[in-house]
Amino acid sequence: MSPADPLAAMARALARHDSFVITCHVDPDPDCLGSMLALAWGLRRLGKEVAMVSDDPVGEELAFLPGVEEVRRPPAPAADALVIVDCDSTRIGAVRKQMSQYAYVYNIDHHVTNPGEGTLYYVDPQAAATGEIIFRLLTDHWRLTLDAAAAANLYAAIMSDTGSFRYSNTTATTLHIAAQLVAAGAKPDEIAGRFYDDTSWNAMQLLKLSLNTLSRSEDGRIAWMIVTRDMLARAGAEDDDSSGFVQYPRSIRGVEAAMLLRELPDGQTRVSLRSRGRVDVSAVASAFRGGGHPGAAGCTINAPVGQALEQLLAELAKALPRAGGGAPPEPEGGAR
Repeated sequence: MSPADPLAAMARALARHDSFVITCHVDPDPDCLGSMLALAWGLRRLGKEVAMVSDDPVGEELAFLPGVEEVRRPPAPAADALVIVDCDSTRIGAVRKQMSQYAYVYNIDHHVTNPGEGTLYYVDPQAAATGEIIFRLLTDHWRLTLDAAAAANLYAAIMSDTGSFRYSNTTATTLHIAAQLVAAGAKPDEIAGRFYDDTSWNAMQLLKLSLNTLSRSEDGRIAWMIVTRDMLARAGAEDDDSSGFVQYPRSIRGVEAAMLLRELPDGQTRVSLRSRGRVDVSAVASAFRGGGHPGAAGCTINAPVGQALEQLLAELAKALPRAGGGAPPEPEGGAR
């Protein structure tokens, strides 16, 4: 690699430190967790001490990721450096209040809304997933040979952020990396099975309740579903059991933007946004201090679900007229 390669500079900088805390965004998804776990694996192979911290608990559906039981909740421990993966610092929750205690802060991400921050940052919006970047860091720059656990974590990261290689962010590079991960020991059938064929009864009951809220705008271009605390209680479900529900409104013919609104215990609303390619939902999320990709984004709105829905519909109304005909689909990627 060229000495001017910014990822090479990141690799050299990280190698200088002895201890790390790695953290990711709230409501962790497979890309941020898989990337975090694989990066921790690589740093440990270099002889480093690593702790992994997530503001939100890891969902039961992701408990199969190798090493995920080591991910702890805040507060984060002391270390030489903090590494933020798959987001910027505005989305890491309580760990953000501790950032000043770290002499070095590094940021590795693929979201176009990430402005770049810290001692050193590497943001590549052309990467299908942060897992792609971590793969290159481990193999191209640190020359590590992946084991089956690291390969599984990176495969899960990339598979989820490409919608099982269905989204327009899937490139020849993505598929080439996936092939190398399978060769290193990742098992596509097992990983896909845990994602798509391992739904709990309670999660299915939650889906049944949430589908009753399925609605769309008068012109049919926006559709949404809602998950309330009452639904969770009635179904005996957890917050993470609604993961993936946003795909149902997104799949409706004629829909250009889809939303899932989840009521949080503190009364705020967490939102997942998806586009069919003609609306930049990252711009909508940014209006509420969220972020993501043009095709997939997320945010948290300090308002109850009803008010949040009104605000989102107003913001989407501004975005939809700009989504003129014939625009090529934008990369989708994952953002919960």
